[in-house]
Amino acid sequence: MGRGFRISSGRVGMDRGLLGSDASRCGSERQVSVTEASRQAAAWYPPHALRDYALIADGERGALIGPRGDVVWLCVPRWDSEAVFSSLIGGEGVYAVTPTARFVWGGYYEEGSLIWHSRWVTTDGVVECREALGFGGEPGSVVMLRQIVARDGPAEVDVLLDPRAGFGQHGLRSVHHPEPRVWTGRTGDLHLRWSGDVGSAAVQRAGPARRLAAHLTVPAGQTSDLVLELSAEPLRGTPPDPSRLWQATREWWAQEAPRLDSVTATRDARQAHVILRGLTSSSGGMVAAATTSLPERADQGRNYDYRYAWIRDQSYAGQAAAAAGAHGLLDNAVRFVSERLHADGPKLAPAYTVDGGRVPDQRELDLRGYPGGFDLVGNWVTKQFQLDALGEALLLIAAAARCDRADADA
Repeated sequence: MGRGFRISSGRVGMDRGLLGSDASRCGSERQVSVTEASRQAAAWYPPHALRDYALIADGERGALIGPRGDVVWLCVPRWDSEAVFSSLIGGEGVYAVTPTARFVWGGYYEEGSLIWHSRWVTTDGVVECREALGFGGEPGSVVMLRQIVARDGPAEVDVLLDPRAGFGQHGLRSVHHPEPRVWTGRTGDLHLRWSGDVGSAAVQRAGPARRLAAHLTVPAGQTSDLVLELSAEPLRGTPPDPSRLWQATREWWAQEAPRLDSVTATRDARQAHVILRGLTSSSGGMVAAATTSLPERADQGRNYDYRYAWIRDQSYAGQAAAAAGAHGLLDNAVRFVSERLHADGPKLAPAYTVDGGRVPDQRELDLRGYPGGFDLVGNWVTKQFQLDALGEALLLIAAAARCDRADADA
């Protein structure tokens, strides 16, 4: 894995101005103004139509990846936490793996999973980057796997890691290079470790913050692995082995994705299932969306934060899962909805956080927002009562009973 690749951190500045020639040795730093850093990010990673972004998720949170290999959205440690990459709605921060040559973009999911392949046909060959959040999804931490694959000819890519916790407020700090293949640091209250083929990355300063950048050349037919860990708790032990993480992630998806041979359009049904599974926490709660503040129609003010579990929506999904024989999703829905009914009874809220907590009130972030949108987090839904949620919950439990999946609580 990754044998024969080379990293030349000084090469980045020749193409993009991200690094200058004074940053050509491992661990060196170059001062970049905050304004310059923001301008570079806006120029090289502009917003795209929403259909151009790919979702990877592990049940506890999800990331969106754009056509230039730019991670534009990721909340850590869970769905409704503050974002560490929020450029989708005008915040700072990005984690990008981008070919240096001119390219056209595409991509695909591995069947029955949310393992995404960014695919670029360049003027020099075909480059892919396999992307996933590590298997299982621990509630307090996330592991993002990125594997650069030189499909046709050598792959040359620029890599930029610029985490900004708190929706862009807190840059990377306390940067250390304790081992040849490891970087560590902090962003906001989060602990960060970046490992794999990252040893010769160079450090840049943008005001008080830091960012890491490198240029990778991967020989034809070979791969190069990057592993990013972000955690609310200190990261202990040795960095994880990428090959084992990939194997475990594939096995987890194989276990979680039923074949659904008896339904119409099996392939599409399976992909719909894995998306819903990727949005479902270990608590059983399924978020309505991975993001916030995306406009239903441009400049119409209909922008909401859907990073929460709606009783009605989860009941719909559970009923569909019952009809398709996807009993894992059905069991999760019944468990989560039953727990909320037992806890709140006639005071059932329309939506909850995925761990059953109260949805915070709506507030603005003072960001530019997605084009045509705004910058809201939280939701006023807890101040509402929606009678239909009780009826849909009954229909969900009835569907589970028909499948002999209704437990004593239900």
